[in-house]
Amino acid sequence: MDIDAYAACIAYAKLLNLKGIKAKAISTAKLNESITPSLKKLILKLDRYKPNEEDEYIIIDVSNKDYFDTFVQEQKIIEIIDYHVGFEEYWKNKLKEKARIEFIGAVATMIVELYEKEDLMVQISKDLAILLMSAILDNTLNLKAKITTKRDIVAYKKLEKIIKDEIYPEKYFKECQLEISNNLKRDIENDTKIENINAILPPIFVQLTIWDKDNILENKQIIYETLNNIGTKWMLNLICLKDGKSYLLAKDIEVQDNMEKLFHEKFQNEIMKLDNVWLRKEIIKLGLNNQ
Repeated sequence: MDIDAYAACIAYAKLLNLKGIKAKAISTAKLNESITPSLKKLILKLDRYKPNEEDEYIIIDVSNKDYFDTFVQEQKIIEIIDYHVGFEEYWKNKLKEKARIEFIGAVATMIVELYEKEDLMVQISKDLAILLMSAILDNTLNLKAKITTKRDIVAYKKLEKIIKDEIYPEKYFKECQLEISNNLKRDIENDTKIENINAILPPIFVQLTIWDKDNILENKQIIYETLNNIGTKWMLNLICLKDGKSYLLAKDIEVQDNMEKLFHEKFQNEIMKLDNVWLRKEIIKLGLNNQ
């Protein structure tokens, strides 16, 4: 579970309770490094939950039912809030206007908009604003990813007024980086996508988002050893927010050749510097469009 799902679940459960609807924010998924130690220390957390036959479910940050929590029964889902594409028509046919699947940078943005719609922005505490801001930052890569919309920026600015900390992005991403550095092998394994998509894209594709690339690159040996244990045709997308760029790491010559043709850039010492911040899903989309 990443910070976007975590923050959105907690914030929406609070919103429903403010409206007099009993709700809990629940998940059995492991929390990833985007939910930093300081965020875990906040008062706001996921709720304990024991499934009840009378319960109904609102699904947040996912619309592919293959990834729903194990206790969720599809016939008891009453609402979906998500930004992932592919299942819009399915849920629209089942839930009508309660299928809120929109092209946007972060689900947290949609939750902020729901608070505003209900005239409940004054109920967003500093702790809740921090959670939601972190979610928007993480999902939009500090508002620099191509998926970032004007809605994400507007929602972020409103939350920023609540916490009054203009350097919060740097604080948040540095803490994320510290978590990754301390558990580099684990986080590489957790953030590895293994899928034979086509002949251009490597079957093993990792993505790490950090503030400063240099600290991570000092541990190149750990990266290589961890990925070589998974397979030979791998690539790491290292997103450096301090530089506002992506760096692709690949050791396999075929993977390097394919990426050089795709981006019209060159690898130097097994690293390719891209012109901008690129998300893994954006690279996959580019690879699919050029097959």
